[in-house]
Amino acid sequence: MTARLAALRLLAQRRLTEAQLWERLGRRGFDDGQTRAAIESLKGDGFVDDLLFAALFVEGRAKAVGDARLIAELVQRGIDRDAARRSVAGAGRTETERLEAAIDKLFRTRASISYPSAARALERLGFPAPAIYRHLRQRSQNENLTHAAEDSG
Repeated sequence: MTARLAALRLLAQRRLTEAQLWERLGRRGFDDGQTRAAIESLKGDGFVDDLLFAALFVEGRAKAVGDARLIAELVQRGIDRDAARRSVAGAGRTETERLEAAIDKLFRTRASISYPSAARALERLGFPAPAIYRHLRQRSQNENLTHAAEDSG
C-alpha cells in the first residue's frame, strides 16, 4: 500500500491535521520521503488543510471553553500557534459568549454551586480569571436585584 492510499484511508475515518498524518504514517512504517510526497499531494488536492481543520474544530466545539484552551487543543493537534489564534479569533462565537453559555449551563446543572467552585470550574475550561469574576459578580448583582424586587413586590 502506498503512503497516499494509507493517508486517504486515515482521512476517510476522520479529519486530521498535517502533523497527525505525519505521525500516523510514520507509525505505519512509511519513511519521511514517502510521507512528505503523500501529504504534499493530498494538500494539493485539498484533502489536508490545517486552516480549515482549525476553523471547523473551533466552530464544531460543543463544549463552551475559553480561547486559551481552544488554542492549546489546536496546537496539541499540530496546528501552528498563530494559525490557531487566528481561527479562534475568527470564530462565530466570542469568548464572552462562550463564557456566558458556560456560566448558564453551570448554574442550570448545579444550582447550589458556590462562587469559588464556579470560578474554579470555569478556569478549568480555559476562561481568563478576570472575565470569570466580572461575569460572576454581574450575575450575583442581577440575582440580588431580582430577589430585592420580589421581596418588595
